[in-house]
Amino acid sequence: MAMERARIWRGALEFGRMYLRNRMGQAGLALLILFIGMAVLAPYATPYDPMYTMQLANFRAKPQWLDQTLPPNLYLVADPGLDSAAAMGEWSVDSTGGSTVSWTGSEGYPGIPLVEEGSGPGAIEVTGAQGADGTATIQRAIQYTYRPPRRFSVHLAYMAKVSGEAVWSIQVLLRQMDGGLLELWSSGPQRGSQGWTVPRPQIDTNDAILRMRLFNDILADASRMFPAAGDYNLVLRVQTLSEGGSVRVYLDDLSSRIWGESFGLLGTDNYGRDIFTQLMHGSRISILVGIFSAVIAVVLGVLVGLTSGYVGGLVDELTMRINDILLTIPGLPFLIVLTAVLGPTILSVIILIGFLGWMGIARLIRSQVLTLKTKAFVEASRASGGDTWHIIKVHLIPNVMTMAYTQLALTVPGAIVTEAALSFLGLGDPFLQTWGKMLHDVQYYGAVAEWWWAIPPGLCIALLSMSFVFIGYALDDIFNPKLRGR
Repeated sequence: MAMERARIWRGALEFGRMYLRNRMGQAGLALLILFIGMAVLAPYATPYDPMYTMQLANFRAKPQWLDQTLPPNLYLVADPGLDSAAAMGEWSVDSTGGSTVSWTGSEGYPGIPLVEEGSGPGAIEVTGAQGADGTATIQRAIQYTYRPPRRFSVHLAYMAKVSGEAVWSIQVLLRQMDGGLLELWSSGPQRGSQGWTVPRPQIDTNDAILRMRLFNDILADASRMFPAAGDYNLVLRVQTLSEGGSVRVYLDDLSSRIWGESFGLLGTDNYGRDIFTQLMHGSRISILVGIFSAVIAVVLGVLVGLTSGYVGGLVDELTMRINDILLTIPGLPFLIVLTAVLGPTILSVIILIGFLGWMGIARLIRSQVLTLKTKAFVEASRASGGDTWHIIKVHLIPNVMTMAYTQLALTVPGAIVTEAALSFLGLGDPFLQTWGKMLHDVQYYGAVAEWWWAIPPGLCIALLSMSFVFIGYALDDIFNPKLRGR
């Protein structure tokens, strides 16, 4: 037993030395290690979900390195939750009449169940004294140094507590470089108390340029809001009109964002998802589908080839005719029909690709077995009473495994490309992000000109397939001395 283990170790070391001397094998192994690293590090290198983390930046944002004049994500309020009195330091306050502005820890936006989280205790309190009208202006300076953005959003939550009779209103304004005030949202005059509320989208029908401007984190045309680099101010104006009563208005969850026109290494897609995250996670599916589909195809091919080649007769005739029939059926259209029937899950895709990829392997193994079964050592085993299973197990399988290893490596690229083709046609697993699905999105949304989105998945498919082709040719060179001698 010890001698057998030593022999196996010596054989493995010799194989390793021969493989590492093969230039093509070195290149294939390096590429494969690169993609395996991508698959393993995907959850750690990118903090986002490739399918469900949306609106990270503006839709179809470009890579940050492509154009430095494009605005990245700019979050204009440092502490939107106002969880301490120190948060008031980033706001300048001006009040006239009977209005006063202060921070309170007794109130806070509780959020909306199943919609958005609250900000906890802490809010700005604007108090309108009884018998006096007043105006409170709360503003935040913004220094903008980029090209005009396409999207700008403001979010706030407010509540009013009124005793007696009083009228109150809230405005959200943007003071531009020329000092002009652009109204983004207004509550209009309100009477009576009101619980915590988040403004709903509004459309300004009086301004044709800003007609599509919306409020509360919804797509907005912001090119006229920030027409040039300069100093701006986000302004909250609270007015109180006393009619014999008093009013307290609370403002919380104050956030403002300029949505990035540039994001990350590869930008974003039409849903604002990170393309680099999709590329990293796509390597997992391609490697998984390629290897497991190839294993299924090779196992089936070896079993059918061994049985057909050694048993012969009617078994050989029947299996080879089935093989011929399957070889004449166009592979991709047949896969499309079967995927549509069985459902586009990743498991069904792996099984279908594997079950439709064994025919060529079976013919190669059969031809090898037909040669081996006439050898003297097989005849001697048969003459000494070895049954069919013993001969296949002891003599034939070890002699065809070198060809099986080579075919395994050479079958993986076909499986990877087939899965990518199915995903490109919209027949892949809809709940998994793959390189083929990325190419489908590029074609569907007409983004072929955006090469930073279109080229990386196609290049990764080609390089990963090439790595297995290189490995397969290297194995063939090692296992076939005749090729190595040439």
